[in-house]
Amino acid sequence: MNALTQYLDLYRSHRDMICAGSPEALNRHRDAALHMLTHIGRLPHFGDEGFVKVSLNDMFAPDYGLNLTRRRFDADAEGAFGCETPVAAGPSALVVNDAFVPGPRMAAALPEGVEVMSLAEAARLYPDDVAREIAPADNPVAALNTLFVQDGVFIRVRAGVKFDRPIQVLAIFNTSEPLMAVRRVKIFVEEGAAARVLLCDHPRVNDVDYLNCRVVEASLSRGSRLEIFDLEEATPRTSRASVTASEQAEGSTLELTNLYLHGGITRNEFIPHHLGEHCTTTVNGLVIGSGKQVIDNAVRLVHTQPRCASHQLFKYALFDSAQGSFQGTVTIRPDAPFTEAHQTDRNLLASPEARMYAMPRLIINCDEVKASHGAATGQLDSNALFYMQSRGIPEAEARMMLINAFMTDVLAKISYTPLHDRLTHLVEKRLHGCETTCAGCSLD
Repeated sequence: MNALTQYLDLYRSHRDMICAGSPEALNRHRDAALHMLTHIGRLPHFGDEGFVKVSLNDMFAPDYGLNLTRRRFDADAEGAFGCETPVAAGPSALVVNDAFVPGPRMAAALPEGVEVMSLAEAARLYPDDVAREIAPADNPVAALNTLFVQDGVFIRVRAGVKFDRPIQVLAIFNTSEPLMAVRRVKIFVEEGAAARVLLCDHPRVNDVDYLNCRVVEASLSRGSRLEIFDLEEATPRTSRASVTASEQAEGSTLELTNLYLHGGITRNEFIPHHLGEHCTTTVNGLVIGSGKQVIDNAVRLVHTQPRCASHQLFKYALFDSAQGSFQGTVTIRPDAPFTEAHQTDRNLLASPEARMYAMPRLIINCDEVKASHGAATGQLDSNALFYMQSRGIPEAEARMMLINAFMTDVLAKISYTPLHDRLTHLVEKRLHGCETTCAGCSLD
């Protein structure tokens, strides 16, 4: 079955309704996306380049509903933050299925110079910013998102503003019928500004099939800094196809941290782009997979500017028959001398049935660079496990302690201490057998 055909037919038959209900800035690129998707003819399958563990065709094939009529769904904005990550006193917002809902304390918690609003509202206030394409137009997930997106989140941090507390955006599903939510998050950090954004996925219904089609786009101006923390705590019946794309002006710093703790099938793509010299980009990932979960992370970074740096660190711990994939490609072009690029992938298979595919790759077309890459996949150190048991630590506890220690260096890179502590606690609970999303766990 060609899954793409059903979405192209759906768009063509409802184009007038979709465009009539959306501002011009969101409609501007829909026809171009339709043309691109029509040209490629199908979504990537197993075996296509870059798709070893996940087939986008299979992911999008089920008959999900789309909220084309802009039906509003009720949600308890205060109670939805079940994970209670330590930003509850700060600015928070909801994305209920695919619609923006401001949190109860958002306006009071936002300092002057920081804006958080509905993408549809921003499209009327800042049409050129909302219409600016940062994600590659030829990316099939980004193109499908462009075809159907009608709302999302817009964040702007004005020049010189440095906001320490994370802006939290919680995306939930709460329908009783299968649904594909088309979500877009746009973040603009102006010159010399600094911000942190925490994105959380938390479906509220466990026994319904959902698909999260998400695009995150970040624009960093000269000398700015942005940290994005992306926490996946979905259900086994939730699939996610996500593209995170960024553009960085001279001297800017971007740090992306993705943590997968619960979910079904996930495909995350990270596509940073440097526009000027002296940029720094860090992409880190932590994955804990169990059951039949499939987690695929792909990084595509092309160094086109001199004197920039990139760092990647991904760690997977896979239990039961979970499957993981890491594909990281760093390309250094001839016009990017004095680049520093490092890429590391480490994977722990905690079960004989778990499987991991790793392909770190450097393509270097310039002599004056410093670059390294590597991947390793293995099991727990039997000597360390024996030593801990000989000191009276039960085997199950010793295994969890070793796995937790294996993950520590990814968590250590989270610079905001309250968030680091809370996410560390969630990871520890996950490793000790918590099989529900954090909204369903007791965190006492």
